[in-house]
Amino acid sequence: MKTKLISLLVTICILLLLNNCSNQIRVRSDYDRDVNLSVYKKYAWLPYREIESKNNPLLYNELTDKRIRRAVELQFQAKGIPLDEENPDFRVHYHIIVENRSSVQPSPYGYYYSPYWMRSQMYVYQYQEGTLIIDLMDAKNNNLIWRGWATEVLNNEVPELTEKEIAESVYEILTEFPPKHK
Repeated sequence: MKTKLISLLVTICILLLLNNCSNQIRVRSDYDRDVNLSVYKKYAWLPYREIESKNNPLLYNELTDKRIRRAVELQFQAKGIPLDEENPDFRVHYHIIVENRSSVQPSPYGYYYSPYWMRSQMYVYQYQEGTLIIDLMDAKNNNLIWRGWATEVLNNEVPELTEKEIAESVYEILTEFPPKHK
């Protein structure tokens, strides 16, 4: 009976931990402080041949590319930044990174009276963490002027990036653009 209760508690703790991790998108951005970003009014996409090589077809494929482009275009449209392939001020480029991670957690139980239970036990959790990076580069010299990225724990059961995940990540990333000066 005691073993079943312990197993149930461990399972509940693991599920709570994984559930809390999976819904958090961590977003960061950085930019060249020597560049006046307010003069960048129109954008274009970096030519397709210059986008990351198709290292992993689960990540770099036409569907993912279309979803990322659509999400970026919607966010720029909402900010009043038009797409201008002929005369852009900046170009947009993206990267996708998926890394295998592990987390070591001590047993959630504090103590027990039996010496058998006093031994510490560690749990190792394996998961994948995905990062979407959006780069904005000056159209004249291709210098990086702004970079935003979102990192999230991925659902291991669905390896491809869904349209909803991409849209949420792009929205979160581009809320950081243009940066608010402090």
